[in-house]
Amino acid sequence: MGHVGRDPDTFEWVVPRLPYVVVYEVDRVQERVVVTGVFHGAQDREGGRDP
Repeated sequence: MGHVGRDPDTFEWVVPRLPYVVVYEVDRVQERVVVTGVFHGAQDREGGRDP
């Protein structure tokens, strides 16, 4: 589910009908999904903007 993320070993899932992106990792050893962030779709995740 989702697509390859911006950071290595992460995935991103765009929540249907909502403006959110869930960033997660898959821990295959412990067989779990670790959510590392939830962002609003309009949020600047690059963080490089000058005022």
